Amino acid sequence: MAHAAEAIAAGKCSVALITLAGRPRSEGHSGATPRIRGADAPDTQWEFPLGVATVNAYAMVAARHMHQFGTTSEQLAWVKVAASHHAQYNEHAMLRDVVTVEQVVGSPLIATPLHRLDCCVVSDGGGALVVVSPEIARSLKRPLVKVMGAGESMKGQMGGNVDLTYSAGVRSGPAAFAEAGVKPSDIKYASIYDSFTITVVVQLEDLGFCEKGQGGRFVADGNLISGVGRLPFNTDGGGLCNNHPANRGGITKVIEAVRQLRGEAHPKVQVPNCDIALAHGTGGLLGSRHGGATLIMERE
Repeated sequence: MAHAAEAIAAGKCSVALITLAGRPRSEGHSGATPRIRGADAPDTQWEFPLGVATVNAYAMVAARHMHQFGTTSEQLAWVKVAASHHAQYNEHAMLRDVVTVEQVVGSPLIATPLHRLDCCVVSDGGGALVVVSPEIARSLKRPLVKVMGAGESMKGQMGGNVDLTYSAGVRSGPAAFAEAGVKPSDIKYASIYDSFTITVVVQLEDLGFCEKGQGGRFVADGNLISGVGRLPFNTDGGGLCNNHPANRGGITKVIEAVRQLRGEAHPKVQVPNCDIALAHGTGGLLGSRHGGATLIMERE
């Protein structure tokens, strides 16, 4: 989105198409299967023999967060509970049943301390976005959504000085807020990548919605549920309940944020007076190398 907006602002184009699709479910992909990530990265030779997989890399992040900040499984479970409350209204969601904290914590352990219901679904799917110049936008008969600010960053293994408690969002978030000229308290709705419940907790901290280490408390007691909490998130059900095709950390997040800003989300989850929204995606593994991208949009 940011690259498209920059190209339009520079006069390189007036209409940009962004599209992404994947078939991980049909191809039998699983987050529990070890695979090489970034085979040309210097630290792969130490990671690969240990069988690094998606789920155990995120489990390490969750374990560290619990150890350092006292985060609990029950607090993480609230992220899944919120997603399920939203997914019940999405006829396309893979998991539409509302779940409780007890059900999440009582589901089988996949990689300690993450339970099955702490993990996202695996689906086929895709999406597309069209970004246009202001002149073209004004000629369209649709509610307009404007890009206010964006930021991107990467995080590596830091030459072995690894800190699992933060993500690349600690840099991409402030950059996006600075460009947009707003602060976290101005955000009415947040689309946050949710490969696992811990992913959401860490990213909310890094984006400035709460202090580092307070993410577990922030998401508890329904604080992410539309109409109940102060920061509604992932009102389509997100990756935890709706869909999770390949590399879906960003595109579906932007799509649902645009729906919210246009007032076109499901009436049961539509955020009242939603005029500023944030979308944040992560690519890679929080427990290893990854990138983060933050986008802030407003309704014109």
